Amino acid sequence: MNDHHGHSRSHRHDTDGLPALIEVAAVHDVSASMRRVRFAGEGVADYLRAPRIPNIKLLFPHEGASPDLPAPGDGHHYDFAPGQRERVRTYTVRDFDVDAATLDVDFVRHGREGLASAWVEDARPGDRLGALGGGGRLPGPCSWILLVADDTGLPGASAILEQLPAHQRGVALLEVDGPGDEQELTHPEGVTVRWLHRDGTPAAFSGLLTQEARAELATVPVALEEAFVWVSAESHVVRRLRREVRALGVPRSGQLVIGYWHAGSTETSYAVSSDHDRVRDESSVMLPEDAALTGDALAHLFSGGAR
Repeated sequence: MNDHHGHSRSHRHDTDGLPALIEVAAVHDVSASMRRVRFAGEGVADYLRAPRIPNIKLLFPHEGASPDLPAPGDGHHYDFAPGQRERVRTYTVRDFDVDAATLDVDFVRHGREGLASAWVEDARPGDRLGALGGGGRLPGPCSWILLVADDTGLPGASAILEQLPAHQRGVALLEVDGPGDEQELTHPEGVTVRWLHRDGTPAAFSGLLTQEARAELATVPVALEEAFVWVSAESHVVRRLRREVRALGVPRSGQLVIGYWHAGSTETSYAVSSDHDRVRDESSVMLPEDAALTGDALAHLFSGGAR
């Protein structure tokens, strides 16, 4: 998914396994524009010891350099060496297996224009990255859900779709450039998945997500208190849709609208300038920090179950 669902939770290595080095086990392309990297091994096992889902903070090395980690600081913070903090990026954990100690991250391929983009173009088994923390907010149980995502939000939307309960109703609006960027996704029968094609228009200026989301919001088939709206896309899109969702009257606890990127900005500068367009009073749903992560944790949370 680029901290998108909420603030990350960093941890000291001597208390719960972080920071850790996680190692690439496999790399393959799931579409023309999306590359999946599977990490496995001891570092992943350390990461999955706690419910650090749905996001993961990755520290990328300088091009051609060995991976590095910050030193544990006071409390649950790190002492970053000069130049380290600027190399941290946030991604969605697309899939994970606690027992097998594997963790998948999907990267949108942008060529070599950025640090993470350049890394994933050359990623091979045996390569390593720093894992610094994760976590974040999630949709809550609801009768009807609207998921709105561009390429960068697609991994998060896909992970949510796979874990929704079988009875779930809703719509997922997924914008990509063209048919070659679509993926086979698992989702409940009652959730309609619609792919929207930009056909070469830059993602920040497409307008497709806003247009289609407006249409869906005009015909929400349940009481607004029973709906949930999740939006993850470019900054201009999320700002427009947040205004519309609030004007409609969806409770703030029933929405999670977060910018994954801002056209013309790096993730670091976007985070500093506007905190990824997050607001504090939207969904506060998170995996419980005092419980071990399990393979069905997200499904259990989305169904409204309690452990």
